[in-house]
Amino acid sequence: MDIIENIQTEVMNMDISERLQELRKKEGYSQEQVAEMLGLSRQAISKWESGQGKPEIDNIIKLTEIYHVSADYILLGTEKVSVPVPEKKELSHEYKKAIGIIAIIAATAIVTVLFITALGLLSRLGI
Repeated sequence: MDIIENIQTEVMNMDISERLQELRKKEGYSQEQVAEMLGLSRQAISKWESGQGKPEIDNIIKLTEIYHVSADYILLGTEKVSVPVPEKKELSHEYKKAIGIIAIIAATAIVTVLFITALGLLSRLGI
């Protein structure tokens, strides 16, 4: 197991309280500073970091901005893996040409039906 896998395993085994403390220290903030940014008491931050309480969702959202991590990381210890969006493929020249020909044939058929219908109406009217 290499160093990165060891770190990932260690982070995943941490609970939310340990991750919150690790993130705060990594960013160089005191509990008092984080509390002030969130509009809370230092004791609230202390409770989160000691496992005596957990932050509410609105505070987790604010913490993601303060610590520059995802909520997935704070809550689960893992970053969300994004699924690549398939590239938009352009139609080949042959398909474009075929669609154009079909459109012309369809338009011609519609004009022909309209013309025949008009001739039928004119013949009924005796014109």
